[in-house]
This record gives sequence, structure tokens and C-alpha cells, in this order.
Amino acid sequence: MTSSVLKIGWYPDMMGAYMSKTMAGRESLRLIKELYRYNSRTRKRYLRVIFRKVPEKERYRDRGASFPSIVDIFIHIIDAYRFWFLFVYPGKVREYRRLRETEKFTERRAREEEEKMDSYMHRFLGSLKPADLKRRVRLGRRTLTLRDILVHMVEEELQHRGELNALPWQMDVEPPLVEWGG
Repeated sequence: MTSSVLKIGWYPDMMGAYMSKTMAGRESLRLIKELYRYNSRTRKRYLRVIFRKVPEKERYRDRGASFPSIVDIFIHIIDAYRFWFLFVYPGKVREYRRLRETEKFTERRAREEEEKMDSYMHRFLGSLKPADLKRRVRLGRRTLTLRDILVHMVEEELQHRGELNALPWQMDVEPPLVEWGG
């Protein structure tokens, strides 16, 4: 490609091919939706391991991780979605209350909260158009785009998934074997 092509609005994708700005926006949204579907499927597998393979005593024990227990880490992931999409995005951050400070989560309650948030995110993502990714959202003094928040939540969940892998191993419990597309 010549530099004149770059000047008229063509952008490289991850493989080095060039596409229009409109195509790049559609491709970004498509990839974000795929990542959210993958995280949704995978999260359910971790929920099963936490509540069906990890012994109850170990499930709630403070393990010195980012949040005290393995259940707390899982609930934090759900709570992070709530924070960004139910409170920050619609401008209701002052109404936010952390889930994990409200109760000791059983499998049933964790599943209810996960399904409720998952259902919301499915509808929310289904309603988005590529131009929506540029919407601006304020959080305190920071201004973020919706794309920033969506990508942050993929990273947030993957970061804590590392803990959800390591902690069961410390208890001789196998975490779910997951891979992209599986």
C-alpha cells in the first residue's frame, strides 16, 4: 500500500490488511462481541468448578489474593460488570453498592447474579452499532469511550481468571481447561 492510501482513510487490521474506517469499526465490535461470548461461556465453567469441586471450607477461605476468597474473586468479576455497565455508563455511579459486601454467596445466588449480568450484557452488546463504541462516558475526572470500557472488562476478567486458575491448583483441584473457540 502506498502512503496516499493511508491518507484517504484506510486502516490496517491485525493481519496487516487494509480496511475502511467503517469496516474497522464493524470488525472491532464483532471482535468485542466474540470476546464477551467466550468469557460468558468460560465464566460458567469456573462457577461450576468453584461450587462443585472446591471444598466448601476452601471456597470461602481468605487466600490472600486480589479479593479474599475464590468466591469473592468470582463475585468481583460480576460486580465489575455491574459497576461499569449498570452504574458508570448510565451515570448512576453514586447508587453503586458492591455485591460481595451484601451476603455470603451460595452457588444458587452466584449463578443468579451471573445469569442476570450475562443476560443484560447480551442484550446491551446486541443493541450496539460500531459508532456507539465512540460514546464518551465520564467517571470523576476521567473521560472514557464505551470501547475503552468494553475492552477493559475483557482484560479485567482475564486478569482475575488467572487467579481462578491458580487458587484451585493450590487446593489440588483442576480448573476448567478452556481455549479460544472451545
